[in-house]
Amino acid sequence: MDKTIEIPKLTILTKEQVYGDNKLNIFKVIDPKAAVSDTAILRGAYVSNYHVDNDSSLRGRTGDYWLQNVGEIDGFVTCGASIIDNYGNIGDTNCDDRSKVVRAALPYSQIKNLPHSIKTRPDGLIEVMYGYLPGTALSKSDQKTLEFFNNYNAIKYIGFGCTFDSNKSIYKNRSFHQEKQEYYEYNGEIYAKIRANLASMYENVILSNESAYKNEDYVWVKVEPIVWLKHPLDDIMISEKGIISGVRFYKHHKNDYTGPYNGDFNKTELKWFLDNYLSKDILSLYQHEQDLDKKLINDYISKIKYIDLQSKESKKSEEKKTINNFIYLDKDGNTIKKKKIIVKAKRKSN
Repeated sequence: MDKTIEIPKLTILTKEQVYGDNKLNIFKVIDPKAAVSDTAILRGAYVSNYHVDNDSSLRGRTGDYWLQNVGEIDGFVTCGASIIDNYGNIGDTNCDDRSKVVRAALPYSQIKNLPHSIKTRPDGLIEVMYGYLPGTALSKSDQKTLEFFNNYNAIKYIGFGCTFDSNKSIYKNRSFHQEKQEYYEYNGEIYAKIRANLASMYENVILSNESAYKNEDYVWVKVEPIVWLKHPLDDIMISEKGIISGVRFYKHHKNDYTGPYNGDFNKTELKWFLDNYLSKDILSLYQHEQDLDKKLINDYISKIKYIDLQSKESKKSEEKKTINNFIYLDKDGNTIKKKKIIVKAKRKSN
């Protein structure tokens, strides 16, 4: 009899996993700093002028990401929560700060039966591709191209893909308010047109495409596999970047403030968002009304492995023969109707 696999629920790291005596082995190989995705920046994340190691590009700029711990300054507990700041050090901030990002964490053992691919990096760490989320803003020219075709209804709408908190960072006392993000397909790839949700109309952000955007601008962002990192000796994997921002840390529901953060991460607004939205959203491209389409899953895995293992030169010639992500091509190369499949994968019982 088939058993339903529960959707793995995301979490975030603790201070002890980053800097403790028993810290994760991954932090014996890489610095704790984390870059920030273009999507997170558009949704209000702080991004610095510092960079992760070996990446001095705009994509490598660092930000601050949440930890589960209660904040502490000079040995005194605060009402806030701990973060890893843009330098890679432990810091402290208020729990209503929406500019901090989520560097998600998840046991690899929980996704072994779900679609993913892996490869080993030169530094010995394992790179896992699991789930999809809008990540990188398109170039200036590609922005214009997609907008042109979108104006002529030549881009296919495929439904809602992920969820943001619509509140701006200045609205610290407002609890989570859902904003659904639509996904589109063009030329075999998936895109999102994301609204910049910045603190004020006067604020500008520069994304990895070297373009500046202001509040309420719309930006075309590619929906990409989320890259996770893990050490061979650890089960825990962490997102390579801060993947999303804009959600407050503490629990604040229906104007009922529960007081200072007491260290129980499971009762925070952020954990509620991870459980009820982000954990599901990163698998949204696999949704279908009926059942799991194993052929689409296998095509998806093959495409990711192909990208991992082939050179750019051979990839260009081979892509013409490869089924694109989430679509079928007939014998003449024409696109057949897109299908989506459910998150709740099934496996055979022993």
